[in-house]
Amino acid sequence: MNFIKFLTSKTFVIQLLIFFVLVFLFIFGFLRWANYYTLHGKEIKVPDLSGYSLSEVEDILQKLELKFVVLDSSEYYPDKPIFSVLSQYPAPEALVKPGKIIKLTINPSGPRLVKVPNLVERSRKRAVYDLESKGFKVGKITFIPYIGKDMVVAAQHMGRELTSNDYLPKGSVIDLVVGMGLDSELLEVPYLLGKNFTTARQILSQLGLNIGYLNIEPGTDTSRAFVYRQEPMPTIKKTIFKGSEISIWLTSDYNKMPMDSLSYFSIQQNHEEMDF
Repeated sequence: MNFIKFLTSKTFVIQLLIFFVLVFLFIFGFLRWANYYTLHGKEIKVPDLSGYSLSEVEDILQKLELKFVVLDSSEYYPDKPIFSVLSQYPAPEALVKPGKIIKLTINPSGPRLVKVPNLVERSRKRAVYDLESKGFKVGKITFIPYIGKDMVVAAQHMGRELTSNDYLPKGSVIDLVVGMGLDSELLEVPYLLGKNFTTARQILSQLGLNIGYLNIEPGTDTSRAFVYRQEPMPTIKKTIFKGSEISIWLTSDYNKMPMDSLSYFSIQQNHEEMDF
């Protein structure tokens, strides 16, 4: 009976009204906060920032109410301005909320320094592999009389002898001095005509030969270029020593395509038999 009286009392009605008012205010406040926090209905298209400097990026994003953070970049691109944007996340054209942080990868001020691997007394093939896996380029390979055949005697950069304690910028060219053994091994001049530059360079490297004079015709598309001339010309007799240089000429003009290898060696062999 007392409970029913309380439910119909003025005190209960007032408390009930206060409760509903508080619930309403809580829901209203929560919706306002959620709307502000998520910026409901407002989206911004992410601009393409590739190639822009950091100061330009800051101006662009500030106007759009966006922020950015710079990530480390280990790769250096010499053909692009330093500290310019290489890539971004989210990608251009993506829709984001104001205040979104755009993650940027930039071009560093130069190649990162890499420790030179221990090359002395390693085989030439192993040394080439170690250098290329570290991001270095193999330059000239010079062969000298040395008991260790095809073993690296020294590594050099711009004429300076290197040790395994040295650091060089990634992409540096390192020359190798390699032993030719006690015998003076002669090699055939390889057939490079018609080969693309990458293949020709690999063939020479595998044989322990170097590229001498390199001529690329003006306007040549290097991705389609091939060797149309070489000096000395290919031979079927062993006439050159390891470490010798082969000069090559590149073109993308197929009218200069040389004879195929079988035709050439057939003619070469006939000439040598006649000379004999």
